[in-house]
Amino acid sequence: MEQATQLIFREPRLTDALAITNLIKSCPPLDVNSHYVSLLLCRDFHDTCVIAESDSKIVGFLSAYHPPQQENTIFIWQAAVDRSARSCGVASRMLDALLSRQINSHVNYLETTITPSNQSSQKLFRSLAKRLNTECRTCNGFSSELFGEAEEHEPEELYQIGPFSLKPNYGEKSPVS
Repeated sequence: MEQATQLIFREPRLTDALAITNLIKSCPPLDVNSHYVSLLLCRDFHDTCVIAESDSKIVGFLSAYHPPQQENTIFIWQAAVDRSARSCGVASRMLDALLSRQINSHVNYLETTITPSNQSSQKLFRSLAKRLNTECRTCNGFSSELFGEAEEHEPEELYQIGPFSLKPNYGEKSPVS
């Protein structure tokens, strides 16, 4: 992706689901979910998910939700960035776009799970904690055994970022479609 290319950050639409599914498939080591999950994310969680678009092409997708009984927390499920847009800060900017939305103005904790080998995601979330001027703690998330024996899966460590306070103009103000 050229540096001069303008990125647009927006909520996903149902018509984006296939592109989202294909993007996630092209981003190992992310777990590939069914296409139906992409449809549900676009329909039911559009306000907590972010599309990064460049020249009408989806180059990034961040999925997130507010866990039940944790109204002040947002859980980041996946952050996928197309090979053409990597190392350009797209994932970081998608996080900023998400946190700048009014629906998240009450959020002061962020959680995610990351495998020990996924150093780029570890760096992304530690960097976010630094920008938010808060702590990043890790603890046990999901053990390997919980993923079953059908395929080998690394454990997922739980990353907890917070507490933080979002300023009214936090993040990148992006057009939302």
